[in-house]
Amino acid sequence: MTRLGWKPVDILAKLDILLDAIEQTRNKTPSNKSRLMTKISRWEEQIEQIKGDIEYVNHNLAPKLETMLSLKITNLELLQVAMFQPSTKNLFLELETHYRSEGTNPLGNHGFADLIALGEIAMVIALLGDAAIAMGVLYQLWRPEPSDVGHLTQEKSEIVSNEHMAEVCDRWGLYEHRIHLDSEVPSRAEIEHDKGTLVEAIYGIIQMEYGFGSVLDNVRHLL
Repeated sequence: MTRLGWKPVDILAKLDILLDAIEQTRNKTPSNKSRLMTKISRWEEQIEQIKGDIEYVNHNLAPKLETMLSLKITNLELLQVAMFQPSTKNLFLELETHYRSEGTNPLGNHGFADLIALGEIAMVIALLGDAAIAMGVLYQLWRPEPSDVGHLTQEKSEIVSNEHMAEVCDRWGLYEHRIHLDSEVPSRAEIEHDKGTLVEAIYGIIQMEYGFGSVLDNVRHLL
C-alpha cells in the first residue's frame, strides 16, 4: 500500500489564534474608525462561519462517508481541506495584509500562506482523485476483447462526466458541506463542475490514506 505524506495545517488552531488577534485589534481600535470596525466584525463572522462548517464536516459528513465507503477517514483534516473552496482565499489574504501593515504576524512563518492556499490544496487533492478514478474505472470496465475498446471509452466518459459525478455528489451530500464564502450564485454548469471536483477529492483522500487498491474497491460507487 502506497501512502502519500501530509503535513498538518492545524486549521482550527490557526483560526482560534486569528480570532484572538482580531479581538485584540478590536479592543485597541478607536470607535470612530468605523471602516476598520466593520472589517473586524466581518472577519470574526467569516472565521466563525468557517469553524462551524469544519465542525459540520467532522460530525456529519465524516461518519456518513465512513459508513458508505466502509473505511475510516484517519486524518479528518484532509477531509476538511477537501471541502474548502477558493472563495475563502480573500479573507486570509486580507488578514495577512492587515497584520503585515501593522508589523505583526499572529500565525508565524507560513501560517497565513497555509490558510490562503487551502482552496488550491483542495484542488490538488481532487486532481489526485481524478487520476485515481480514471485508472480505477478503466480497471473495472476492462474487457480483453479488442472489439470492446470503443464501448470502454464511451462507458468511461459517461461515468466520469460532470453530470454523473454531480449525481454521486448529491447521493453523498458533499455539496452542502462545502467550506466557502461565496456571495454570488453559480451557474448550473459551475455547480456540476464543483460537485464533480468534490467527489474527486474524496477519492484523492482514499488514494492518500489507503492507496490505489482501496480506490479500486470504491470505484463501484461510481458505476
